[in-house]
Amino acid sequence: MKKMILTLLLAWLLVANMNSQGVLAVTIDFQWLGNQGYTAKGSFSYDAKTAPTIFSEKGSGKMRVLENFQVSFYDNSGQEIAKYDNVSEGISSANYFQFNFNTKIGQVFGSIDLGGEGMGEIYLQGVVNDNLALLRVESVDLVMDEDDSPEIITQF
Repeated sequence: MKKMILTLLLAWLLVANMNSQGVLAVTIDFQWLGNQGYTAKGSFSYDAKTAPTIFSEKGSGKMRVLENFQVSFYDNSGQEIAKYDNVSEGISSANYFQFNFNTKIGQVFGSIDLGGEGMGEIYLQGVVNDNLALLRVESVDLVMDEDDSPEIITQF
C-alpha cells in the first residue's frame, strides 16, 4: 500500500512539474477592413508563459515568440482570394514578414507585412493606425485596397 501511494505521489509530482514547465498556448484572431471592402482575417499563436509584453518578428527563419501565423484575404464580395501560413511551428517562410504585438493590451502595432511575396500574390503592408494597403505583387505592386487610419482588431 505504501509503495502504491508513493508511486501515485511521484506520478502526480511528475505531472504537476510538466504542467508548471509546459506551454500555455494563446491563439488570437485578427481582422482588418479596407475602404473598398477587402478584408484580411487570420490568427496567430504564441506561448504566454515565455512571451514578453511586447514582441516583434521579422523575416524568415526561426521566430523568437510566434509559433503559428496564418492570414487570408477576401475581396469585397467576401470571396477568399488568398491564404498564407507565414509562420508554422515557429518557422517563418516569408522573407518580408513583419509583425509587432503587445501581449498586455492585445494590440497589433507598428509596421506590418503579412501574406505573400511572389509574383501575383497578395499581402497587407504598412503601419497600423497610419496607413495599411492590400497589394498584389506585380512589376509595380498594385494597390487593391487601403485604409488611412487602419486598426487591426484582435480577439482572444
